[in-house]
Amino acid sequence: MDWIIEGEVHRICKPFEHESGFRRCAVHVKITDGKYSQIIPLEFLQDMTDEAMTLTIGSHIKAHCNLRGREYINKQGNHAAFMNLQVSNYDIEEKTIKEKVMEKAQQAAETEVNDMPWDK
Repeated sequence: MDWIIEGEVHRICKPFEHESGFRRCAVHVKITDGKYSQIIPLEFLQDMTDEAMTLTIGSHIKAHCNLRGREYINKQGNHAAFMNLQVSNYDIEEKTIKEKVMEKAQQAAETEVNDMPWDK
């Protein structure tokens, strides 16, 4: 299954290398869709772990991901399942200076307290 995830790079986790030489790096992407934002972990595997380390927090990413999952039996003998989003390709979309300024101004306006007596 191919999914496209678009959002802001929120966190870049430390890469991990298994004893077999398999490497992975998780990148958390913040998606603001609706009232609440969501943090979605994406997995960069093998050679893409080096690319994940070049990402910058706050940049806009559009990632093409494969949804993977499987079922297993845990140590207690219960059936369990997991899934992850493995990045197959991605694009970084840098915002223009004008877009950055407008975004900061909008954020400031939303947090500004209006305490003028004639506006009440």
